[in-house]
Amino acid sequence: MHTKPDTAGKVYLVGAGPSDPGLLTIKGLQVLKQAQVVIYDALIGPGIYSLIPPEAEKIPVGKRAGHHLVTQEEISRLILDQARKGRIVVRLKGGDPFLFGRGGEELELLVAHQIPYEIVPGVTSAIAVPAYAGIPVTYRGVSSSVHILTGHRKQDEPLDIDFEALVRAGGTYVFLMGAAALHEIAAGFLRVGLPPDMPSAVIGQGTGAGQVSVTAPLDQLEQEVRSRDVHTPAVIVIGQTAAFAQRFDWRGRLPLSQSRILVTRPASRSGRLAELLRGLGAEVLEIPAIRTRVRDCEDQLRQVLDRIDSYNYMVFTSPAGVEHFFSLLNRMELDIRCIGRVKLAVIGSATGDELKKRGLRPELMPDRYNGAQLGRLLGRCVPEGGSVLLLRSAQGNAQLVSQIPSEKQIGVTDLAIYDTVDTSEAYSVYEGGGLSFGAWFGESRIEMVTFTSASTVRGFVKMAEGMDYTKIRALCIGRMTADQASAYGMQVYLSEKETVESMAEAAVKLHMQLSMDSF
Repeated sequence: MHTKPDTAGKVYLVGAGPSDPGLLTIKGLQVLKQAQVVIYDALIGPGIYSLIPPEAEKIPVGKRAGHHLVTQEEISRLILDQARKGRIVVRLKGGDPFLFGRGGEELELLVAHQIPYEIVPGVTSAIAVPAYAGIPVTYRGVSSSVHILTGHRKQDEPLDIDFEALVRAGGTYVFLMGAAALHEIAAGFLRVGLPPDMPSAVIGQGTGAGQVSVTAPLDQLEQEVRSRDVHTPAVIVIGQTAAFAQRFDWRGRLPLSQSRILVTRPASRSGRLAELLRGLGAEVLEIPAIRTRVRDCEDQLRQVLDRIDSYNYMVFTSPAGVEHFFSLLNRMELDIRCIGRVKLAVIGSATGDELKKRGLRPELMPDRYNGAQLGRLLGRCVPEGGSVLLLRSAQGNAQLVSQIPSEKQIGVTDLAIYDTVDTSEAYSVYEGGGLSFGAWFGESRIEMVTFTSASTVRGFVKMAEGMDYTKIRALCIGRMTADQASAYGMQVYLSEKETVESMAEAAVKLHMQLSMDSF
């Protein structure tokens, strides 16, 4: 008997892919950004977890082989109950929800109660994980079919697999959730005549920083896996195409392929750095330690704009300052004509790029991107008795102004147009796996943390309160950022230049150094 829904909630079953956030589909990300509640599994990668909106309620249901925090029946009921409250519910599942994901089972209650739902397919680990290890599951002239099977079994029961039928069919055999049954899988194929030297592979934690690929002939595969540090989830590949791993392993050749890096920049600013690090092979976890908030300062800004012609330079010390300045102009129903012919000065190239997006170009930018250098440059370029308008964060440091020579009697109007505040988010990086924020560092899961300002350091410390900060490798832009990290006892590494490109280069050097030290 069908019952009518209480309210107009909706459920989305979203496949999150195998771990790499780059493999989350565009539609999956769009739906996730609208979620009011997210019910997620333990196999959701930390990079995917960090994409969940901070304001959404997060409910871990922690399903791993043999370790179910919540039963399937309870999960289905939870989804229904949340939807009946009129909420947008995202059931976030590793891989694809309809491939060994019990997505069909979770729809039964929704259909019975006439709850609207949609399915957003995901990239399955059966294809993606072998691809990240350089294994094509089909290859012309080698394998024309692929068979995807589950290695999961009930406790104390044998695998229900017709190995003879599989061998007759030929092709590539891919097993998900099969690590615990590897012995039975290999023995089953060997028993029905699959050659002992059949190329085979086991890929653990595929598409992430912990990815480990083991390739061996079928009769030696179990022994090789035991000798290596292979962690679940693991994908097993048996077939001739597994031999291509040695030639096609593209990810293993990237310089940061074994590195997991936490980026603490504000959400609106983290994209470029995260993109560079991911391009080098890193698994990047984006958790903003700070955010910026425009101030209610329209009256003060209007006063300085009324006398804009009296200033020699208008100065911006961050891309956020440019963004908030223009948002204030929009609030005040003004446009760029209100700044007249005043010259523009910026602290660095990223801030300059933000101006260029709006058709403006800075006249002044120091060679070294920091406040002290910008202050000295203004001191040289502003005539005696001149004046500058400084638009920045209320939490900005005094270094810039202190470097302007007092003997030139240059007037400085220091107007705070935005605040920099910590996120105050009690992030648990991977609640579904039972790991706290601190445990990621204690177990050396995060290799380094990037900091682009002293405020990101302070925001991170508040977010990770109580951690042993001496275990944190802090990759910093600028001496002030490094000094702030040092003050908390962090292991500090400094990029050569104050740019995200230089930070990415420094990350590679640090990873190589740590890799050499481990041998």
